[in-house]
Amino acid sequence: MRDEKRIPTGCSEEHSVAQLLAHLQQLRRSVPVNYHLKAELKKQLLQRIKELDKDRQQSLLGPRTGKLRRVWSLTGGVVLLAIAVWYGVWPHGVLTVRQPSLLAMEGAANPERVDLDAGGSRIAYVTDSSTIRTFDLDEPAAKADVSLPVDHGDFTSLSWSNRAARLAVVEQQGETSRLWIVDVPDDKRPGSSRLIKEEEGVAFHSPSWSPADDSIVYTRTSDGVEEIWVSSIVSMRDWKVAEGSQPEWSPDGRLLAFTKQGSVFVMEMRSGRTTLVGRGGWPSWNGEASLTFTTPEGTLAEAEVDVQPPVLREMPIRSWEGGRLVRAHWSADREHLLLVQAGDETENTLVVSLASR
Repeated sequence: MRDEKRIPTGCSEEHSVAQLLAHLQQLRRSVPVNYHLKAELKKQLLQRIKELDKDRQQSLLGPRTGKLRRVWSLTGGVVLLAIAVWYGVWPHGVLTVRQPSLLAMEGAANPERVDLDAGGSRIAYVTDSSTIRTFDLDEPAAKADVSLPVDHGDFTSLSWSNRAARLAVVEQQGETSRLWIVDVPDDKRPGSSRLIKEEEGVAFHSPSWSPADDSIVYTRTSDGVEEIWVSSIVSMRDWKVAEGSQPEWSPDGRLLAFTKQGSVFVMEMRSGRTTLVGRGGWPSWNGEASLTFTTPEGTLAEAEVDVQPPVLREMPIRSWEGGRLVRAHWSADREHLLLVQAGDETENTLVVSLASR
């Protein structure tokens, strides 16, 4: 059935517009995100806005009646708004806390010790006894432990892959740091682990997967100097890309966000050109050219980085009870946000919640 036949006729203009937008929004949610297409369509939309505005100005100079002018303006507005909703330029959902206080992490309050899987349905975290544990958000009481070699040190950080039930895990044992890949067990296969990199006299942390899950970017600290390195899990090669910490690839792999000296930066992977985004930490991508990060005040900021200078705004979170936000990390589908909030400072705890849009 053609889409226009499904939109009722004979209704008021406002009612028809509302139904059109609701229909387009429903169709849009059913289509997987194509970030390259979205960026191109955004450019086309902006160009079309200019053309319609120019045509509208010219039409108003001619002998038009008041009613015709009103219809022309309304039609142009409806078309532009419909295109914006359909292609994702207009916001498609408000960020709302769905599951507050899912987890309280005590002891060493390290926000790197918890992560959300690609679909926003499963959490992995490190317990006080340095055990890796996972649970489904539908069944938070049914927790499962992930096994690694017996003689291990402390697990300091972990990260879910983008396409599989797999974790990148950092282990610190004395002066030795190790980077592991861990396949999380399920009903169909047992768990397994593979050592990717081991180095003495350094500390690894904040691992993050490439969009294709064929490389891991992480922070390497030596003698107090923080550097960002990449390890290929295919060729087993390693290379340095920048100085800084908390790296994360954009969904299309063109950009790398990271933190350096209390500020967030974005680097083009091909050219190496670096742009300052703003003061804060823990950048996480919520779009092809859009990311969020936590501010020094403990709030969530959003930045559009495809313009110079980047456009910043505070991102509101509905049903958020307040408190200082330490880290916020998006799932790979960009629909769910893991919130890590500072708890009672005397107990040195972190409280984990989940927001969705």
